[in-house]
Formats: sequence, structure tokens, C-alpha cells
Amino acid sequence: MRSFTALATVSLLALASALPEPMIKRDDATCMTQAEAQKVADNFQQLIAAYTLEGTNDYLTVDFHDYSDSVSSLIDAGCTGPQTLGEATFASRAAFQAGQGSQASISFEQLNVWYSCTAVFLRWRTPLTPEFVTGIIVGETIKNTNSTSDEPWLINTIYSEFNSGAWLVDVGSFVPTNCSTSSASRRSLRL
Repeated sequence: MRSFTALATVSLLALASALPEPMIKRDDATCMTQAEAQKVADNFQQLIAAYTLEGTNDYLTVDFHDYSDSVSSLIDAGCTGPQTLGEATFASRAAFQAGQGSQASISFEQLNVWYSCTAVFLRWRTPLTPEFVTGIIVGETIKNTNSTSDEPWLINTIYSEFNSGAWLVDVGSFVPTNCSTSSASRRSLRL
């Protein structure tokens, strides 16, 4: 058995050394930097916390899409429809402008920002009461080729999810009932 394990180990090492370099290489000419990723995160936060029409035009592509069953649940106030779950909440920059432009500002703090070559991952929290809400946003970006813009990356697609149930409680759309049994339910979920 020991010789089989040694043979398998040697074979795996030989195979690994024969594999080509990783398929995805970081190309600094076409990939965002950490500072650019932070700028993308800051830009999206600006659109939510202090919306402006100019911001959407500066930070989002024209064919921008925003997917969030959490936001759709808020729009529907926890009911079924008219916003269809699983479909784009906002299917264009104009739709986002109409929807976000009519909302009150929502402040949130950035907890973490990670990035890949063309995507930004933002974990956030908003201090709503009685329950704070934490969520995550994934922003797919494209390199900005417009030389008149100061933004190196534009947000093309957003995927965002958060605890919409807590948010519905915070805005008074949902009133929890039978909360005394929820502690027992949580204990059973941990098993």
C-alpha cells in the first residue's frame, strides 16, 4: 500500500508540473487595481447613499442591469409581484435612475471590498433599527474607453442580496408574530 501511495504522489507531481500555467493571468493593462476596485465600490455606495442622475451617467453603463431578489421583495413589500423574483430588478440604467432616483438615501458602511480582474465584491451593513441589515454586492465592470470620463471602470451588472426580511421589519411593512418561539426554532436550526 505504501508503494502505491508513493507512486500516486509521484504521478500527481509529474502531472502537475506538466500542466500549463493558469488559464487566467492578471494583465495590468486590462485588469483593475485595488484602488480602482475601491473606487467602483465607492461609486456604487454614492449611488445608494446620495443618489444623483449625474452619478448614474458617470458610473453605470447604458445597458446596466441590477439583479436583486432582496430589492424586488422590498418593492413588493413582501408580497408576490409585480416584481418577478429571479429577473432583473432594473433592466437598464434608465430603469435604475427611475427606481433609485425616487428612493430616500440609504447610508451604509463598507465592511469588506474584494476584487478580481473585472469584478468588485462589496460586503456592507446599514444601521437600520430595530435590526441592522448586512448584505453583499457583486459588481461586474467593463473598462471605460471614453476618454472624457474620469472613471476607469463602469459598472455593467450588479448582483445584490441582503436580509430583506429584517429590512421589511425596519420600515414597518412586516410585523413579526410569535417571536417567543423563534429562539427555539433557531436552536433547532443549529443542529
